[in-house]
Amino acid sequence: MGHKLLMVACSDADRWFVDRALAAGLDVRLLVCFEDVQHKMRAWHPERLLVVPAHKASVTEAVRTEGFEGALVCELGDPIRTALVVQAIRDANVPRVVVISRHPARTQLYTRSGAHDVLCADDREHLWSAFAHGMNVREPAS
Repeated sequence: MGHKLLMVACSDADRWFVDRALAAGLDVRLLVCFEDVQHKMRAWHPERLLVVPAHKASVTEAVRTEGFEGALVCELGDPIRTALVVQAIRDANVPRVVVISRHPARTQLYTRSGAHDVLCADDREHLWSAFAHGMNVREPAS
């Protein structure tokens, strides 16, 4: 098993990144702290969930306990919610926190909240490649 990776992914489009991380051999856990997405995450990968109440201290403690090597946060519908999740993850001492966003104007918000990198692009292959390179992930040959 590869790097232990925490992911925050809520939309159907985000599932591509989850599946790609798993295919790359990463030990993925999906952070579920909002009830409105819990059912979707249970349908995707029920054995990989980290279910935590949506309180900053609870998220920080649960993430710290797991000892993740990195976190990939796919931007949630609400940028403030995203920033709070990033802050909780960074406070848990995760060494690399990356946000994927479609909105370059939000980069400063996420970096001030603790993201090490904010990746903005429409091409998900490009986004994955940039993330994987930053995490030193070696993908299996296809």
